[in-house]
Amino acid sequence: MAETITGNRLRELVVNGKVIENGILDHCGSLKYDFTLSDEILKSDFSTPVNMANLSIEERRSALIQPGEVVYVLTKERVNIPADMYMSLSANRGMSEFGVLTLGGFAVDPGYSGRLMFGLYNYSSTPFPLVPGSKLIGGVFYSLNENELIDPNAIEKPKSIDEFPARLINIISKYSPTGMNSLEEAIKTISKQMEALKSDFNKSKDDLFSLRQLVQEAQAQVNHTNKSVKELSDNVLKLTESVTNLKTEVSELKDGLKDEVQLRKGVKEELDKQIELVSKKVDKKLIFIKGAVWTLSALVAVLITLLTCWANGWLNFGN
Repeated sequence: MAETITGNRLRELVVNGKVIENGILDHCGSLKYDFTLSDEILKSDFSTPVNMANLSIEERRSALIQPGEVVYVLTKERVNIPADMYMSLSANRGMSEFGVLTLGGFAVDPGYSGRLMFGLYNYSSTPFPLVPGSKLIGGVFYSLNENELIDPNAIEKPKSIDEFPARLINIISKYSPTGMNSLEEAIKTISKQMEALKSDFNKSKDDLFSLRQLVQEAQAQVNHTNKSVKELSDNVLKLTESVTNLKTEVSELKDGLKDEVQLRKGVKEELDKQIELVSKKVDKKLIFIKGAVWTLSALVAVLITLLTCWANGWLNFGN
């Protein structure tokens, strides 16, 4: 059975500085060692881890755990638990009395090497100050006997913690605490509103009846509107069909016009050919007529000349 390390053996863990690094001898009790709060905290107001020693006086005023808030802290000490030892933890009674709950694992496995990290949740109605160097949590060390030893090669070595994990930093950067005072005020406000609503309801039965009538009228109006919408929808459907039919007719008319244009083009070409043939025939007849007229004119001129000569006695046919 595991043996509790107490008294001088516990003090030796601090003096040697191997199992407990940066330990304070005065924090050794007869049974447990009280780990202290370091300067490093992870609080939503700062989004990222901060060292309180580097904060201004104004910023240190914000280094409080507000009601309903969780702040993560690290121990100043570092532990190196050998394979034949483990440690159990117990919350600090003084913090519990102030309404601060310690969140985290309360057993440290053999082989762990690193600092201890905890979340501090303030469930009271008043802010709690964070004071570096103050007692945070108590640790009781146990020495394992030979039958309880575990082969370190058979198990995974516990993950070391020396700073706040990146995943936790990301969560806290988006964390928005809700204080108890805010909840109480919200509940009181809601209660007052409920009482006011109850009073108004008791005084407004007639208004409720009128409201019911208004609702019925509104429902009737909605029904009428739905009917109008349906009629409009039907009209739109009919109009759509008419437009479709009109498109079809326009398309057919367009095709007809194309045929008409082609037909007229053909008729024009045929007419041009006929005109050209007629023109040629007319030209031939005009040439013939011109020739006949010229011949006739020549004959008339000859005849007139003969008559003139005969009249003047220039011609003598008998003598």
